[in-house]
Formats: sequence, structure tokens, C-alpha cells
Amino acid sequence: MAVLLLPLLSACTADPTAPAETPGPTAAHRLADSKALKLPLDEYLLTTIDAGELARGRDSIMRRCLGGLGAPYTPEARGSADIETNERRYGLADAELAKQHGYHVPDVPKTTEDYPSAIMPLVTGEATTYNGVPVPEGGCAGQAQRELHETDLQGALALPQKLNMESYLKSQKAPAVVKATEAWSACMKESGHTYPDPLAAINDKEFSAATPATHEKEVALADVLCKQKVNLIGIWSDAESEYQRFAIEANKNVLAEPLAAKQKTMAAAKAAAGQ
Repeated sequence: MAVLLLPLLSACTADPTAPAETPGPTAAHRLADSKALKLPLDEYLLTTIDAGELARGRDSIMRRCLGGLGAPYTPEARGSADIETNERRYGLADAELAKQHGYHVPDVPKTTEDYPSAIMPLVTGEATTYNGVPVPEGGCAGQAQRELHETDLQGALALPQKLNMESYLKSQKAPAVVKATEAWSACMKESGHTYPDPLAAINDKEFSAATPATHEKEVALADVLCKQKVNLIGIWSDAESEYQRFAIEANKNVLAEPLAAKQKTMAAAKAAAGQ
């Protein structure tokens, strides 16, 4: 299925000072591909790289915990999602992927994340002892969660996730982005495809089949080429970056907590993985 991948866009109950409504006029830099795109709020969120490091740290703790219980097990190496943090934030941006996969996310090797049924009680904490050894509260998964301070991190990330969602939605309405989107739509129409914006194209129900058809690939390629022609990604990312800088400045005191929580978790994950 075609999937629009955005960073986590979840709401929270915090009521931060609202960032400025409209970014000032700036000369947008040209950006043809968003794979390496970094946004100001990334520092406060879990990026693709962060998530990988966190998974490796968790796996290391699980191995140590299970080994200590006399039930050694080594999880298989995890396959990479191969999609960068902001790669599809503004829709598809890779012409080669468009030609081969349309809007579909390429398949990547998947590993079995479930543990063998024989040791699952040790993972979840359903068993309280094993071989006469006490099982940690919540099992080895609970132990990993505590060592990585994940409960604290999840709560702390609520505000930056909220700001991340707000900046995306507000940037859609920025005058420069609206103008660039209209230019993109006109470009698409010249190619024989009628869509008001890139989100309408990537979420077209016609493209929800298990595999991409020829027409989907044609639309996806035109989409990417039109983005490049009108510099939509450069303009949109510049506008959103400015919204995010406003939001960070307006919330700099309360954002210290999620930043510290992320740093604490990532340090623990790297230490667990021996980095």
C-alpha cells in the first residue's frame, strides 16, 4: 500500500506558547531530495538513527537479561527501514523509487521480532522465577524499558511531537508553500494528472493495491519531477524550519525536559550496546 511517511505526529495536552503564525519572507534554498533533510525539532525527537541505536541497546539488554536467567537467546539482526526521518515528510521525492515502486515503500528484509514461545514468559514477566532465579518485574522487556528510561522518554516527547505536527500543518498554509503547491499542481496537469497537492496524489485510493501499477509509477515520477521543477521541497522545508525555530524559541524552557530525556535514553542505549 502506498504510505505517506511522516515523523510521529501525535497530540498532547500541553499548552505551549503559540509560535508565530507566518514565517517571514526568505529566499528558499533549492532541495531536490528530502532524504538528508534535517529540521530544527529533530534534535528533540527520535530520528531514524536514534531509533536504530535504541533498538540495538534494547536488544543488548534483553540478551544480558535472558542470559542471566539461564535462557540465552540472541535476537536476529534487525533489518533497516531504509527510510530517513524526513524523507517522505512532503511526499515522495526520489525519482528512482518512483520509477520502480510508485508511491509504495520498497520491501526490506524483515526479521522476526517475537521471541520463541518457550522464553516469552521471561520476556513479558509472566514467569516470576526461572531455574530458581527471580525474573525482573515486567520480565526482561520491563528491565530494558527501565534501564533505557523509556517511560520517562515517551512522556517527555509529547510536546515536541505536538509542535512537530503543528509546524507541518501550519507550513502547508504558508503563502510561499501555497504558491509552490499551485505551481506543482499546474505542472502535474501538464503531465496529464490532476491533483491539488502532493498529499492528494500519494493518498490516491487507486494506489492502494498491494503492488504498484504502471499508472501509479507514472504519476509518482511526474510528482517528483514537478517537485524538483518548482522547488517545492526546498520552499516547504524552509517555511517549516522557520515555524519550528519560532516554536523552539517560544518553548525553550519546557523543551529542556524532552531534550534531557532523549539524551539520557540515547546515552543508556549506546552504553548498553557497548558504543
